[in-house]
Amino acid sequence: MKNRTITPLHKKRSVRTVMVLALLSPTLLTTSHVFAEDSPAETEQTTPAVSQESAETKEATLESATTVESSSTEAIPATTIPVENETTMSTTESTTENEAVPTSIAPRADTIEVADPVLKQAIISSVGLPAGSELTQADMDRLTNLNLSSTLITSLSGLEHATNLSSIYMNVNNSITDFSPLEQLSLLTYVTLQTKSLTSANFPDLSKNTGLTNLSIAATSIDNDVLPKIAQLTSLTRIYMDTNMNITSIAPFKALPNLTSLSVQFCGITDFTVINEFPVLNNLAAFGQNTGRTDLPTTLGRSALDYDFDQETLFLPFSMMPNRMTNFDGYVPPFTTSNSASNTYLDFNGTQLPANRLQITDLGITVSGVTEDEFKNLASFEYNARLNNPAGTYAQPDGFTFYAISSGTYLHQFTILDDGQPVTIHYQDEAGKELLTSETRSGLVGQTFEITAPEITGYELTELPANASGSFTDQEQTVTFVYKKTSEPIIEGTVTAYYVDTTGTELKKIEQTEAVGTPFTTEQLAFNGYTFKEVTGNQTGLFTKEAQTVTYVYTKDKDTTEPTTSTDSSESSESTETTTSNTDNSETNDSANQVPNTANGNTPSPKASAKANTAAKKNLPATGEQSSYAWLFLGLLVIGFVNYQYVLKKVKQKK
Repeated sequence: MKNRTITPLHKKRSVRTVMVLALLSPTLLTTSHVFAEDSPAETEQTTPAVSQESAETKEATLESATTVESSSTEAIPATTIPVENETTMSTTESTTENEAVPTSIAPRADTIEVADPVLKQAIISSVGLPAGSELTQADMDRLTNLNLSSTLITSLSGLEHATNLSSIYMNVNNSITDFSPLEQLSLLTYVTLQTKSLTSANFPDLSKNTGLTNLSIAATSIDNDVLPKIAQLTSLTRIYMDTNMNITSIAPFKALPNLTSLSVQFCGITDFTVINEFPVLNNLAAFGQNTGRTDLPTTLGRSALDYDFDQETLFLPFSMMPNRMTNFDGYVPPFTTSNSASNTYLDFNGTQLPANRLQITDLGITVSGVTEDEFKNLASFEYNARLNNPAGTYAQPDGFTFYAISSGTYLHQFTILDDGQPVTIHYQDEAGKELLTSETRSGLVGQTFEITAPEITGYELTELPANASGSFTDQEQTVTFVYKKTSEPIIEGTVTAYYVDTTGTELKKIEQTEAVGTPFTTEQLAFNGYTFKEVTGNQTGLFTKEAQTVTYVYTKDKDTTEPTTSTDSSESSESTETTTSNTDNSETNDSANQVPNTANGNTPSPKASAKANTAAKKNLPATGEQSSYAWLFLGLLVIGFVNYQYVLKKVKQKK
């Protein structure tokens, strides 16, 4: 009985154990697979993003020796974005493993399309959904941090729906070339885009992210064209852009009011004097600048080189090296004086010179064993060397917590050309007469020239010489500009004759125009009803550049027309009397009564003037009438006075 009871219990326990193991097996298998994939990913992420010079042949030996120094000295990590999500990221293989678990999730109406499967899986993992889930807008709203460590991602399409995304971390090279989905986001504060596929052209416009404080774009393919795009992100406090040798300036960043930390190690920056214009910058990591990689070669004439034919040496002064790195205070760090191949590289026509031919001082390099043939055939040389500027040998700006521009390298190429023979330029007329002093121009063989013809007063160029543009050669050249005399332009003058009356009313105007120096004559004209009075200005003379005027003045004649007969005999007698008695005032009355009507520009007719005179005479008393009234008044005054005396006498007698 006991055995019968125990046996079923034992069987039940075994069945339960098998069921538990069956349920846990997918979880155990998936976890071990993630860790297996995590190792290579971790190894790739921890590989330091050092200088790209290791991929170059000649410059590999001159890579700045501060890789260890920069990695040990810099207190600021490559990125401040937390990377806890790395261990939860699922790879393509883990996705395949999980797909074995049957799912029956039907797409919802608000499903968000994410075209790239690796990106989609990264988002699903970040928001804690089961593998193979469909993403909805609600899921995208929960996405705040995204870590993209896979090299297989090719597109960010769909990420524009993650409107609450605050940080994105991409630290491996991938095939993403369109970063525009990030432009639709406005809450980003941390952005890390460390991939070779990022260029200045496809760098996203992140201006909507007014709270963006940290930007990391190390080891990309950007150049100086990206700087203005970054300079508009005014909330940035830290920029990390190491290992971008095409970045040769930091000047645009002085417009960032909140930038306190800048890391530009292993770039190609030369000018650090601009540091003085940064508002609040106090941390600069600029180890190992590799300057000159993008500079154009400098052309030199062979005669400009300091070659000693007797000693067969060629001296290359450091003063001839352009675009050298300069500290914030104007200090230019010196070049190394070591002639070892790992410190100084110098080649002639592409062939590196051995160290035993180089003698280096603080002033320059003396190359020994340069034969005359080697010197004459020297077409180019390249100088690549380390800077001798270890920490402590240069000043640090006040207020900086960290400042380093140590251990950079310099590279520059030179092209050597033979000195060309001079080009002589003549300026002459058609008869060969020299119009301007001849000139001589010099240049190097192969260099081009273009000579323009100057303007010469009174002459014009007959034609442009065929050799006015060309190249300097080992033969002398002559360029002759031939001019022909031009006729001087005719300058005309003007004389205007005005004919006016005494009131200034214009009677006539005559204008004459002729060449300056031509004689002119004006005439006195006759006008009916007017008598010539005077003339102002020169009646004759020569036309000049300045306009001249002559004014003829006329007096209007008085009106001698008799008034019409009136039926009023008294009016007739008054008119006759007035006319005869006012002979002395006739001229005055005539001029007063014959003022022309200038209000409308019309002159009154003689009949109208006569009627006006008649009306005036009827209204005004004659001189004789005025005299009679005076005598009558005087007589009455005398009679009144006599009568008064008489009455006064009678009164006294009665008393």
